[in-house]
Amino acid sequence: MGAFAFVGLAVTSSTMVIFGRVISNPIELLSMIDGTLAKLLAVPGITLAVVTTNIPANVVAPANALVSFCPATFSFRGGALLTALTAILFQPWRIFRSTDSFVFTWLVGYSAVMGPIAGVLLADYYVVRRMELDVEELYSSSAAGRYYYTGGYNVVAMATVMASLAPVVPGFLHKVRVVKSVPGALVFIYNISWFFGFFSSVGIYLVISAFCSRRGGRGDCQVNLSSSSPPAPEEPLLRHWRINCRQFISL
Repeated sequence: MGAFAFVGLAVTSSTMVIFGRVISNPIELLSMIDGTLAKLLAVPGITLAVVTTNIPANVVAPANALVSFCPATFSFRGGALLTALTAILFQPWRIFRSTDSFVFTWLVGYSAVMGPIAGVLLADYYVVRRMELDVEELYSSSAAGRYYYTGGYNVVAMATVMASLAPVVPGFLHKVRVVKSVPGALVFIYNISWFFGFFSSVGIYLVISAFCSRRGGRGDCQVNLSSSSPPAPEEPLLRHWRINCRQFISL
């Protein structure tokens, strides 16, 4: 990985010396090079780099997530095709049009969602649950399961993410020019959206969890069904994962 990073830095730095300006786009750099043979050799390399990067890094994870979310509807192939279609709808050619649109629109806007999610995950694991997880229960679809929460959803976590994300939205809409003007404080919050979302979600989630604990809950405001209710039948995929978990724990 270090060698790949060095090549990118070295080639980009060399363009300043050779062409008088920095050219970071490999396609633009290729158009500046004379010689048909050099272009014929470079195009397959660039194509291979795009394919080998996107398939393992950007397609496998969302395709598996779709299969896990709805195994009766999605196969891995269907999940991968839907991921590719969604990527086109995001119009990446507009995102990469300039450094400003890539960094301050895409990356900052993306981090606005990731910050609250990371805050909830860490607060729940390290503070609320004190680093204790029941691995077998994680794969249970029973309505009486420990992590079934309310109807299968952790409403507190979802509400926390939305509450932490809400103050960032005006700044994002201003950045993409949907809203012409917003207060400077909201622009500042957007510029530090990951940090704002992370710390605000930690605070909100811990406060709500403490409130639920005082009311006799376990800190997650879970609404359990009666213990006399029969457990819901497990899907084959979940049962398969539970068996694998038992085998892993027994090692």
